[in-house]
Amino acid sequence: MGYDVVVVGAGFAGSSLAYFLSMAGVKALVIDVRGWDDVGDRPCGDAIGKHHFDELGMPYPKGEELEGLVRGIAVYSPSEEFRVIVGGEGFEVNSVKYVQRLLSEAISRGCEFLGGTHVRGPIVKDGYVVGVRVWSGGVKELNAKVVVDASGNARSVVRFLPKSWPITEELDFVDANVAYREVRVLEGEVEEPEILRIYVNNDVAPGGYWWFFPYSLMRGYVNVGLGVRADLKGVHPREQLYKYVLSRPEFRGSKVVKAGGALVPTRKPLTSLVWNGIAVIGDAAYVVNPVHGGGKGSSMISAKCVSEAIVNALSIGDTSATNLWGANVCYMRRYGCKQGALDLLRYFLQKLSNDDLEFVISKGLVSGDELNEIARRGRFEVGVIDKILKLASLLTRPSLLLKLRTLVKYMDLIKEHYMNYPSRPEDLSVWVNELNNMIKSYHNMLK
Repeated sequence: MGYDVVVVGAGFAGSSLAYFLSMAGVKALVIDVRGWDDVGDRPCGDAIGKHHFDELGMPYPKGEELEGLVRGIAVYSPSEEFRVIVGGEGFEVNSVKYVQRLLSEAISRGCEFLGGTHVRGPIVKDGYVVGVRVWSGGVKELNAKVVVDASGNARSVVRFLPKSWPITEELDFVDANVAYREVRVLEGEVEEPEILRIYVNNDVAPGGYWWFFPYSLMRGYVNVGLGVRADLKGVHPREQLYKYVLSRPEFRGSKVVKAGGALVPTRKPLTSLVWNGIAVIGDAAYVVNPVHGGGKGSSMISAKCVSEAIVNALSIGDTSATNLWGANVCYMRRYGCKQGALDLLRYFLQKLSNDDLEFVISKGLVSGDELNEIARRGRFEVGVIDKILKLASLLTRPSLLLKLRTLVKYMDLIKEHYMNYPSRPEDLSVWVNELNNMIKSYHNMLK
């Protein structure tokens, strides 16, 4: 069987890619280990900003796809006495229903879907990926001009490819969180149901945070979970959630509807999203926001960039890394540059004590609007920098002041470096060496 594109994985990334490719008339097959009823079912906070849909021209969730409307996020200090409200519209999405809608629309335009299908490995010929071997009632070979790995942390295709290819870069647990979440129905009403809540506390969620996300359109339903740094031994997110969170009065008498855990990459993006005949998107490409762990919006962005590159390569009749390279330039400039900068902020925040976190939030070093701009742009605006440094200086925190100066400087350097991502594969190694040297320098200065 031959296709223009075979997409491995029908989650948010894979279904978005199918949607974009079908709009361009590309013959694609989407395969997934799950059947139709369970596609896109992955434990997560289920929140996504409205701006992603607007910027990408994606349809808003509606009906059963929409579980809640969001108008802001409250970030709480360790004591929970102080909070910062970050404004912004968004949605709580039923991922299964929304993914099914995207796939249904793609199928109506000629895309195919094959569930209950397990990938056995890529088919590589003359330095190109030319298909995948799968098990679906027997071993089959699916030939394709481009194969796209959208299989999440499984990385079902790229993990079998030559280690010299940049898309095979493995995830270090230092750069990941392991999270556990439950959807529960509370006995009482939820106050401020359109405000999502994030709680930072190193005793409760070391290297991460715990969250309380109400489903404002479903009375009493909440998504509650906890993430910790994946390399911490003896710290289990489920145990932490039950010990510190679900023991609170507001959860008394609540009932579990759904539960599960997942590994979340919280780092800079994969060095390259493409190579000869192969592309990688979504969690498999490490496109998750390093600070808040959200990955749905960035998965959609990676799918959009890769779809445009594939359409271009197919029109030329050459699916080499060179002709797919536009996906990298597109993604790094649209989101990767922010991700790279926020990776430094993630490292900075993970080094702060509870006292430091309490200080930052209680003293208003960063307002909700300013925090929103940092999260959206991946950089501190000049006015914000001046205010933060002035406050930190007046409040006699010299060590924090020095670390903030260093953070601001290197976030700008990293973002600029990503904005100057190389326009061809031949220049990638030099760019990567320069990036690694900057990151190493930053870490050394914070020791």
